[in-house]
This record gives sequence, structure tokens and C-alpha cells, in this order.
Amino acid sequence: MVERKAIIVGASGGIGTAVAVALAREGISSALIGRNPEKLTENANACIEAGEYAFPLICDISQTETIKDTVAEAIDKLGGLNFLVNCAGASIHSKLHEADLEDCDAIIDTNLKAHYYLARHCLPEINKAPGGAIIKIGSVNAPYSRANTYTASNQGLRAYAEVLFEDVREFGTRVCTIMPGYVNTELVRSDKLNSDLMIQPEDIAQTVLFVLSMAGTACPTEISILPQRSPYRNL
Repeated sequence: MVERKAIIVGASGGIGTAVAVALAREGISSALIGRNPEKLTENANACIEAGEYAFPLICDISQTETIKDTVAEAIDKLGGLNFLVNCAGASIHSKLHEADLEDCDAIIDTNLKAHYYLARHCLPEINKAPGGAIIKIGSVNAPYSRANTYTASNQGLRAYAEVLFEDVREFGTRVCTIMPGYVNTELVRSDKLNSDLMIQPEDIAQTVLFVLSMAGTACPTEISILPQRSPYRNL
């Protein structure tokens, strides 16, 4: 079996944790990138227990100038790279006429700018062999008041990914944006929502595996996922 290697960004969060373990069970070694060293170490150990090598790397991707060196270190330790799975994301809730513009910039830097920095530094290695992939976990497009910058970053990500696919498709590299609704993570948990009826992080991990397992003749460029039943408690 050909050895496969991945960088997982946001690997200390709920979705990143599920993706890391799922990839390890499929024999994919990983560099786990995030901001929480304790959680990253815990997840690396879980990957090892699941049967594959993984190691933590601390990086705040909103500080985009740190991404190049972090990616280089990950590729060096992995001995190559096939997949980038970016699970990181941030959100603020404020009306634009009341928002702190530094907070708005941080959302754009984390959700959009960091992704094209990551892609720029990962793709030269990923493109060396067909079957590679860049996957970004975004969210469904549901514009509502106080989600202005978050929605803008998601829309920008979709447009960026569409063009990125055209750039790399002839290398055999896939580009996919996964857009879930409510996922049972700390980011969106609320007393108004039944967590048992939300999309589970493991559901997203299985979707990532689906993308990675596609035949070389097809690429799912966008996947929207909604909870099967409404998670709102008042329904």
C-alpha cells in the first residue's frame, strides 16, 4: 500500500479531532496543526492508538506569516504530503455598523486568507503525485444579521476553491469544499439546539474519507450537509 500523508489544520477542534482519527484508521499519517498543545498531543496519541503516526505542530493560522515555516516543518517530518484538510474556522456575531474591524479582519484572516496561504505552500508537494487533495470545511450559506464577515469569508472561500480546482486538476489533485449545517461542536452548541440531532463530527470525517476515496476520474468540488432532522428544540 502506498503511504499517504496529511496535514490537518484545526486539529484540536471537534471536527479536526474526528478527521485525524478517521484518517489514522485508514493508514494516513498526519501533522496535526492547531493552537491547543494539550489537545493536539492527546489527538496525536489517539491517532497512534488507531494505528498510524501523527504529531502536533502549534500554529495560529490567523498569523499568516507563520504558515510557510509550519507547513515546511510538517512536510519535512512527514516525508512528503498528499492531503491538506483545513477544519479551522472562527466566527463573530455583530452588526457591521457596531463591529470591531480588528475582529472582522481576524475572521477573514482565519477563514479565508489562511486557507490560500496553506494551499500555496502545500500544493507544490501535493501536486507531485495524482490522487492528492485539498479539503476545506466551511459552512452552508445562510445569511443572517450579525454574520456579515463570516458569510463574506465563506462566499470568498467558495469562489477561491472553484478557481483553485481549475489550477490543479490536471495534476490529479482534488479540491473540495464541505459545507455543513449545525455540527455538534463547541463553536455552535446552544440551549436552543438538540446536540443529538445535529451533524456529528464523525459524519464530517466520513465525508472527508469519501472525497479521498474517489476514483481518479471524478472530483466532488462542493458537498453540502444538513442535519436529517431539525435540531431546534422548539419544533
